[in-house]
Amino acid sequence: MWSGTAMSASSSSPRLPSEPTALRIPARCSHFGSCGGCSLQDRPYEEQLRLKTRRVLAALSSIGELPVAGVHGSPDIWHYRNKMEYAFGDVYPPQPAGPFLKLGLKPKGRWHEILDLQECFLLSPETPMLLARLRAWAEERGVLPYNSHRQQGFLRHLVLREAKNTGERMVNLVTSGGDLPADSFVAAVREAYPATSILWGVNGKVSDTAVSDRLSTLFGPGHITEILRFDGRELKLRISAHSFFQTNTRGANLLYGQVREWVREAGPQTILDLYCGGGGIALSVADLCRKVVGAETHPAAIADGKANAERNGLSHVEFYSGAVETLLPALLALGPQVVISDPPRAGMHSQARAALAASGPSTLICVSCNPDSLARDLGELCGPYRVERLEIFDLFAHTEHVETAVLLRRK
Repeated sequence: MWSGTAMSASSSSPRLPSEPTALRIPARCSHFGSCGGCSLQDRPYEEQLRLKTRRVLAALSSIGELPVAGVHGSPDIWHYRNKMEYAFGDVYPPQPAGPFLKLGLKPKGRWHEILDLQECFLLSPETPMLLARLRAWAEERGVLPYNSHRQQGFLRHLVLREAKNTGERMVNLVTSGGDLPADSFVAAVREAYPATSILWGVNGKVSDTAVSDRLSTLFGPGHITEILRFDGRELKLRISAHSFFQTNTRGANLLYGQVREWVREAGPQTILDLYCGGGGIALSVADLCRKVVGAETHPAAIADGKANAERNGLSHVEFYSGAVETLLPALLALGPQVVISDPPRAGMHSQARAALAASGPSTLICVSCNPDSLARDLGELCGPYRVERLEIFDLFAHTEHVETAVLLRRK
């Protein structure tokens, strides 16, 4: 971790992708330069942290001097991800002999194509073996990949999730409508990969997403369980196919630990957790107050949050499903002393920002994965609030993404 005092954003450099550097190292992955993922893999890790710090400060330049207390590197920089979404595609132009299917990630700048992935150092080391086995399974069974232009075919996405601290693994195959040879698919997965849950999801929409309209469990309980640890306390979290959970488990433990520190300093009775997902942050701070209320748009995530609260014996944690901007006025009427906001990349809804600016609590904690939307949110909130501390967390080593946590106090 780097530590520092107040830093001026006005002197920082422009957006991270255009940042020049003389420091280059050989990339570990043979797909580097073609894959759209690890664009910083040819930079020493300390240099990656410097670039991301400048990126955050540049985005927040309009806020003024920022009290950056620390820059936290990822505890693991290889095999750190707990979730990956791979896509199926056909080989084009078709070959008279050889494979007809690709399985991997999107090439850089060519989002309509598929890079047939042979290696990847972000998920567990066993992953390439699973991808190879499923390519062979599809060829053996004649199961065709989905073509989004023609809207024909069957295999769409493969979503893998891992619980780093329990070893549980989830495999979720997403297809278009049709019949899956389920027994042979399960056998192929288990032959190559230590899956504890295997699911089949159906996406009948045109949209190219890994979200399913229908979901069936083919093997195991249909979810995985992860464990986070805070001050000697274990927090067990159920993670289902569509749950939101930070993709870097050990990094999330650091980030949530920082949020806990700020909450402990505030000493609240009641906490609101906005955009709470499956309740990771809400549950991690629940032992520090008498009441926690989480709000989230997605009902499946709320179901996970409620199940996780019950599993951990946290009866004073409540979850509500609905648009945050709609729920927020009534939630603020509960009189919380701390509000935590961890929105998606688009940032807070304008009505949510306005409600917090008008009648928010004495302490506001903003967590963001997008410096640009964070800058917009802080620009409105920094009328009634002042930024007291800012911490930068790298939960996405070798990529351009960065997480920021900001502590605000009402003036």
